[in-house]
Amino acid sequence: MSEITYGPKGTQIIVVEGAKADDEGNLVEGGRTDAVYYLGYEDANGTFFLWFVPNNEVSVVTDIDENLKGGALKQEVLNTLPNEKVSLSQFNNLSINNQIVNAGSYSELKTDLVDISPVQKFIQDMDTIADELYWWKDTDYQNMVQENYAETGSYELNPAQMAEFLKKYNLSADAYNGAIARATDPIGYKDKVSQYYDSIKANAVELGGEISDSAANYLAQQWASGKYSSTKVTQQLSALLDDYSPFTLDKMVAEKAADTTKITTGETKVQTLLDTYLPKSMHKQINIAEIAGKLRNIGGYETKFIEELKDMRMTQYGMYDRDIAWQNIVNTYVSQASDIWGVQASEDDPAILDAVRLNNATQSRSDLKRIGLERNYQKTVNDFASGLADAFGTGIARSAGYLEG
Repeated sequence: MSEITYGPKGTQIIVVEGAKADDEGNLVEGGRTDAVYYLGYEDANGTFFLWFVPNNEVSVVTDIDENLKGGALKQEVLNTLPNEKVSLSQFNNLSINNQIVNAGSYSELKTDLVDISPVQKFIQDMDTIADELYWWKDTDYQNMVQENYAETGSYELNPAQMAEFLKKYNLSADAYNGAIARATDPIGYKDKVSQYYDSIKANAVELGGEISDSAANYLAQQWASGKYSSTKVTQQLSALLDDYSPFTLDKMVAEKAADTTKITTGETKVQTLLDTYLPKSMHKQINIAEIAGKLRNIGGYETKFIEELKDMRMTQYGMYDRDIAWQNIVNTYVSQASDIWGVQASEDDPAILDAVRLNNATQSRSDLKRIGLERNYQKTVNDFASGLADAFGTGIARSAGYLEG
């Protein structure tokens, strides 16, 4: 007995008697000795695959004599190889469990493995695809596809069928197409995942944070498979990196969030706004990280925050116009005190804040001289001593004048 050498155990030769292939590969009526050959294999799911084998290449997939032709070849196949003999009419109406796949030419089958036949590798790939594209095992889906092919010659679902199918399996069109691409074009899918991974990593850095490799890879896979849209990925990236993001982080993304660096962008901006519009003594009332988060995520929030700062300041410093920046107010008295004391005054010095509340330049100058003497600031003391020296002969009135002038 001869053997089929190009397939797994159970592979057989389908012999279509009285038929021949025309120039386009279609089967047409032939003579009594004519025959067309296919490799046939039924997988564990009951799907029967057919691969066309040209007459002059039957010896490639079997161990029969390569010199046999025509009727002699047919008889050798029928007598020595596992086979199924059918007429052209029977072949055209062939139905094995309603699942027939014409898988092209055997020569299109390839494998990089040395211990497995190309046909076997194809079957394994199909099993993997069937596990990934689980709807291929759905009888309703199979019947739908077969009916479409019989009527139109295309396996594509029409819009109504697609809508019904997607609803049944709770799939988006992107997820459906992505799953097919992932299963049928694994190299292209991996390339897309790699591209999306690089993009996600770069976007995280641009936002001011850093995403873990595992989280970036998960998001890239979800994106490439169509389960996440680009918008969804952007939202998840925001939720992962920004504690004040308005978006909810998916559980699986959160589980892969180790080694993620959070975004702190905007905190310097918030501090600048506080310095501009609010006394330092009131800064502690503001959560800088929270406000920075709102600046990142809420359009126009900076203007609203500035107005809130003005309102806060007005509760203690209502003697000034609310639209005057705090720095413009306090710097007047900081400069005055620094000049009188001979040291750099601090804007949160109680003496400075009292002067601001007093809002009287003449009185504040007198008060700041007195405070400088009380604190024993050298320049203030020296200026006072100089004033006393100039006052000889006129009595104490001139020294009092120092505090007033």
